[in-house]
Amino acid sequence: MPRKKRRRSWGSITSVTKTKHVLRWTENTPEGRKRRSRTVECTYKEACFELSRLEVEHSEDRPVPTIGEAYRMWYLPWIERRVADGRTKPNTRDAYAVCWRNVAAPRWDRVPVDSVEPARVQEWLLTLSVGNASHAVVILRKVLDFAVQYDLVLSNKFRLPYEMPVRKAIERRVGTYDLARAEAVLAKLRGTIVEAPYIMACFGGARTGESLGVKPEEVELVESHGVRLAVVPIVRRMEKAGEAPMPDGDLKNPQSVRTTVIPEPYGVRLHEIARQRIAEGSGWMADRGDGMPLSMNSLKHAWESSAGSDAIPFASLRNSWRTIAQYDWMIDFDTLEFLMGHILPGVTGKHYLKPTVDNLVDAVSRALVQSASS
Repeated sequence: MPRKKRRRSWGSITSVTKTKHVLRWTENTPEGRKRRSRTVECTYKEACFELSRLEVEHSEDRPVPTIGEAYRMWYLPWIERRVADGRTKPNTRDAYAVCWRNVAAPRWDRVPVDSVEPARVQEWLLTLSVGNASHAVVILRKVLDFAVQYDLVLSNKFRLPYEMPVRKAIERRVGTYDLARAEAVLAKLRGTIVEAPYIMACFGGARTGESLGVKPEEVELVESHGVRLAVVPIVRRMEKAGEAPMPDGDLKNPQSVRTTVIPEPYGVRLHEIARQRIAEGSGWMADRGDGMPLSMNSLKHAWESSAGSDAIPFASLRNSWRTIAQYDWMIDFDTLEFLMGHILPGVTGKHYLKPTVDNLVDAVSRALVQSASS
């Protein structure tokens, strides 16, 4: 019958017989804190020496939080503060939360912060897709940064230069429309649900999601230097999926909130569609038929159906506009950068050059008049 356990400050020894003893202790492992045991055939004194040796070997195995506990204690409050301060998009936070739950947590939630082994990290990363690997590393690096900051580990093993998965090449249609082709496609789209977003993207430089977030009452028709132009504020966007647009101002970056200027005849046609939408009682230029705008996914299907199988991706229409506006309409580079929602390089571009909507209208109309006379 086993004798009574003898209590120790670290680990324990259970004597089965005078010469047979069971050593038990807890240590940190890459799979989390684990209880260990070992049976030794020796005197009790020798068993004590062996347990003392194990204690020295695992002297740094103090109880530390697991990666999952660190994530919940430090990472989650940190990213919530960033969202509240406007430094991180809610969508980014949500995407990282999904990645943690489905990708990182199953492997690392129970691993102590001081038990990360680079070889196992590398092996794990190469089992993931490119997107999952890149998102997971961002999360885990930040979690371990807190552990370093609070003196729980000496270094962040997730910040080593790991080999990342390689994205498989995907064949995609590429290219841009020249002005003649762009106008031919516009004629093909007349009266379809895609027409208004197409004009916004191909003749106004809107991104795909931005082309779907325009309200009819926001489309204004003006005249400058004998040219009629549609003036449209770009302040909101639709996502790939979803019933409603994102809140006003939630675009790719702060400077993406801007006004675009679309010359005739494309701007005039956009204004006609806006008047028609208002008469119909619709609140959106890309109304899908139930009073809500198309999502990006819905637009993709409608675009491929309406424009044909040889159509370029809808996202490439912004490239087409940039090329047409510079080489056919002869609009100057700086004006185009502002119409795209970009910040010009240098101190002047960042701090001093702040054109008004009237400035942009004047620049676009002047360029069109000059290009028509040349």
